[in-house]
Amino acid sequence: MVELTFGVIGNPVDHSLSPKIHYNFASQFNLNNFSYKKIKATHDDFEITVREFFQNNGSGLNITVPFKNTAYNMCDVLDSSAMNCGSVNTIKYESGKLKGYSTDGAGFVDDISSKNIQLDNKKILIYGAGGSASSLISAILENEKTAIVSILNRTPLNAEKLLSFFKSPRLLPHTNQSTYDIIVNTTPISMNNGKITLPYNLLSSNTICYDLFYSNDKTAFQKWAIKNGAKLCYDGLGMLIHQAKHSFNIWNNLMPDKNNLESLLRAI
Repeated sequence: MVELTFGVIGNPVDHSLSPKIHYNFASQFNLNNFSYKKIKATHDDFEITVREFFQNNGSGLNITVPFKNTAYNMCDVLDSSAMNCGSVNTIKYESGKLKGYSTDGAGFVDDISSKNIQLDNKKILIYGAGGSASSLISAILENEKTAIVSILNRTPLNAEKLLSFFKSPRLLPHTNQSTYDIIVNTTPISMNNGKITLPYNLLSSNTICYDLFYSNDKTAFQKWAIKNGAKLCYDGLGMLIHQAKHSFNIWNNLMPDKNNLESLLRAI
């Protein structure tokens, strides 16, 4: 029986729940030859590590912070999901080539929908300008024809690059007096316990916030949002599960059921 070997590569990666998620998915189809591991890399050895993984009969990789743009640039073939956002979080080895996909945007839209949050006719702020941000922007612009999206990033040049990449009249730079219906944190600030210095006037009493990162406790961004009057603030565990189901399907041509996986993981 051929072993199905998968993994997630990033830095940091020790906290990742991806192995538990994918083993749950594999059990739904009785894939006893399935393995999934965490791989820590640096900017210096990322590409070598990815190529060695597939040379050693690896089947598929998830890419996480901070390598999604690097993965995009090293893939031989790109699915439309990756081409449309300039980011890769899923790689499949196919016909001797690395094929890149982006499932972050689909995972976000799926999770938002499962929480009965409407994105149409909403003003949405994306905080950050990395690979996850570009994937979310792509999915929102494609699926929500009336949503207006703004970008706020500590390095304005990176925000300008996204504005130039998408060239959409519905994607705008943040302005100082703007208040938003939905604010999404795509930066790793909740992982490194950095000080959140966002302007308070981004929020109204009806603002819903969403952190792509997750924690057993409230994330730093969730705490900031609640302290400053947000109506609700979710972490990104639901999105992680939804994007993972799309990755699993890309690799195995099998769409898993997320069942009660989110509540099971929160109980760990």
